[in-house]
Amino acid sequence: MLDICLTMKETKKITLDKIMKALGDPIRLSAVQQLIHADKSEITCGEFDYAVQKATFSHHIKILVDAKILCARSEGVRKFLSINPEIKKSYPNILEAIKNS
Repeated sequence: MLDICLTMKETKKITLDKIMKALGDPIRLSAVQQLIHADKSEITCGEFDYAVQKATFSHHIKILVDAKILCARSEGVRKFLSINPEIKKSYPNILEAIKNS
């Protein structure tokens, strides 16, 4: 089992400019909103509602993970995604704004 948030050395700080750039795309913003509104803390990629090809959506998820907005955990062939707890600590107002938009 691989958890990207916990196994990577945090060599890069979570920066506001990366967060804002990543959230500037409507597909990525929607993915984060869906996670915020989910009944559970993590969901699989297949549980998201999106209107693009699977490969395109995967690319958007990678951008969110690279920006450290999301954490990804693999279990077999499934990938589980959750909001990075460091975002909740560092930028709680951003998540609240996304939730209410």
